[in-house]
Amino acid sequence: MGTEFNDALTSQYDYRGLRDAFAPSAMYQAFLDVEKAVATAQGELGMIPNASAEAIAEHCRYEYLDMSRLDTSYRTTRHPLMPVINELVRLCGPQHGGYVHWGITTQNVIQTGLLLLAKRAQVVLDELLADILRHLGRHARTHANTIMAGRTHYRHAVPITFGFKVAVWIEEFLQAMDRLKETEKRAFVVMSGGAVGCFSALGKQGPAFQSRVAALLCMGDMAIPSRAIRTHMCEYVNALSLTASICHKIAEEVYQSSSEEYGELHEGRIEGTIGSSTMPQKINPILCYGIIANSNKLYSLAGMLMATAHRPFESDGSANQMFEDGLAEVIGAISEILVRTELLVRDLYVDTERMRTNLDLSQGAIFGEFAMMRLGETLGKHKGHELVHDAAMAAAGGKAPFLQQLSLLPGGPALRAEIENRLETGNTSGICAEYAVHFGSLVQDIGAGSFPTVEQRNINAYLKVDR
Repeated sequence: MGTEFNDALTSQYDYRGLRDAFAPSAMYQAFLDVEKAVATAQGELGMIPNASAEAIAEHCRYEYLDMSRLDTSYRTTRHPLMPVINELVRLCGPQHGGYVHWGITTQNVIQTGLLLLAKRAQVVLDELLADILRHLGRHARTHANTIMAGRTHYRHAVPITFGFKVAVWIEEFLQAMDRLKETEKRAFVVMSGGAVGCFSALGKQGPAFQSRVAALLCMGDMAIPSRAIRTHMCEYVNALSLTASICHKIAEEVYQSSSEEYGELHEGRIEGTIGSSTMPQKINPILCYGIIANSNKLYSLAGMLMATAHRPFESDGSANQMFEDGLAEVIGAISEILVRTELLVRDLYVDTERMRTNLDLSQGAIFGEFAMMRLGETLGKHKGHELVHDAAMAAAGGKAPFLQQLSLLPGGPALRAEIENRLETGNTSGICAEYAVHFGSLVQDIGAGSFPTVEQRNINAYLKVDR
């Protein structure tokens, strides 16, 4: 369906300005911000007259551009930046216009400008991630002892708590934030080395000039500003894709477990929501499938850029276009994902009774590992595994419920009573609750600018156990 139609459907969402992150006005201003930093740095270093640098900087404002002139110039020049340069030259006048875009090339401005926009968008993405973590922290603490079935390979494994499941999600998001912060140092960098990246027009003053531009833009500084280096942008996009995969996993779990067969998790319901035009009972997980769809889109964009990064020689127009267009699409996709994920986890409904009902479906067999380890204390783990496996297979074959089969084993009656007590009290064994409380507490007041370190996240910090 078309963009306008989808925009109407998502008008209820707060994108926090992200949908305008790469709007034409924002892009023009970013390019002008780069030109302003270039002129300012060159004026400070005596590469161009101070008066010219000041005049250029003064006119690097989007509202000063004559859009009709730009439109005409684009049709004539068929060049991505020359119309802007020409307009800036006109605005600065004959005395100062000759120093506009001094010693740099088009891709320097466009690539740096787009990365500047991505850097600005990342500030909002970080805020969304912090909000997501705070919501998850609340769920982890609330449901630290909410027992449910842990599942591996889509089958019951051992009992866990929902708070533990959420703690796992929290750690994944914290890893993602670690990864993004590390990646941003290499990704959000100024590239102003001129025609091929060796400062052929500026010479030995070039590196000092680029460092000053980077400082003015609050960006990093490429060690070698080659136009052929694209892997740092791939690294950033891949970090965003890995972040999306966490949202994707949460959405898939909610998507599946909201079905009637599971009934454990549900999206928050808004009065008046309609799931189907023909089946009036339907309430569909619309946030979930929006996250899943946009995640798959982001993965394909990451793959596209990875498949383009190898283009040969000192620059390649096809690669430039792929990265320039692709970066805006990447930010668009991750915005759609994080906005929906924040809403999903904020209003997530947890059906604790259904979780307990589903856990009881195995009639105690979900405590098979616990039974094996108890038997192993006297018989050895291998023998314990064999006996519990035989009991489980007999129960699955319809001979008798698992706990009844278990009571036939050596020490079985006491073991059955212990498992029944755990089922009654919701005792999972393990340290699910401890993980839930620990990770929930770590993120309850998290902000966009700081997050717990790997050392602080280690459960030993909570258990007060030396490593």
